[in-house]
Amino acid sequence: MLRFEISEHHHGALPAIDLADDAVVIGSGEVARVRLPAEVARAAHVRIDGQTWTLLAESKVGGLMRAAGDSGRVGRGVIIELGTYRVRISAAPAGAVATPRQRTESLARELVRSLLGEGAAPSLEIECGTGAGARRVLPLPEATLVIGRGDEATWVIVDKDLSRVHAELRRGWDGVTVIDLGSKNGTRVDGVKIAGTPVELHDGAALALGDIVMRFRDPAERHLRGEPPAAKPAPPRRVPARPASSTTRPVPSPWPAVVFAVIAGIAVAALIWILAT
Repeated sequence: MLRFEISEHHHGALPAIDLADDAVVIGSGEVARVRLPAEVARAAHVRIDGQTWTLLAESKVGGLMRAAGDSGRVGRGVIIELGTYRVRISAAPAGAVATPRQRTESLARELVRSLLGEGAAPSLEIECGTGAGARRVLPLPEATLVIGRGDEATWVIVDKDLSRVHAELRRGWDGVTVIDLGSKNGTRVDGVKIAGTPVELHDGAALALGDIVMRFRDPAERHLRGEPPAAKPAPPRRVPARPASSTTRPVPSPWPAVVFAVIAGIAVAALIWILAT
């Protein structure tokens, strides 16, 4: 069994990945068992067969640039650099348990988040029901979010269909999971009722708590699938004031007619006075 330890410059190392697979691919594609962002790795960048590593694309090994096709033994440990990432490969310690695929996929998402920044954090938004439009971002790994109508909840939603503590979300190294906390009206993920066992959430999942429907978003998962970020609603367009048409005839001023009437009145009065005298 081999251990893979991934770290990035200026960031701490992620939890180690222990794999018992006969062949392991390091890269950015779905075929990769150890997955890195596409910005630094090809779909299949390095292949490990037993104790032998082979480069499928140019990389640094032990601090020296090596060409595609170069290979060597893992031995007591070897460090392969891909962009800003370092992957240390060594023998797993005695008694180590193979890392489940769920964790390796979650670690890949965390690597993408470190690349994309805080805007890539997973979030939950109310689509329908009380508080529609409200949104919560799930903080760094090993954090929880308790949803309910009571003060014990960390996201309080005052709705009669919610229990005081209804459901709990946890973002950890194994991904984002949700568990029902024994609520009276239940919790559903994509229409399926869940009980007391944590269920992993994936980008786009619908989370229903009573009549409240929430949408889970994970930009890092979308990035790994090669999809563009979820589009934000476009702000309302401002319609500019319509300028007056150049063909519009100006409204005539009433003053010339008034002046003419006054002059005519004076002339008539003068004529009457002359005749009278």
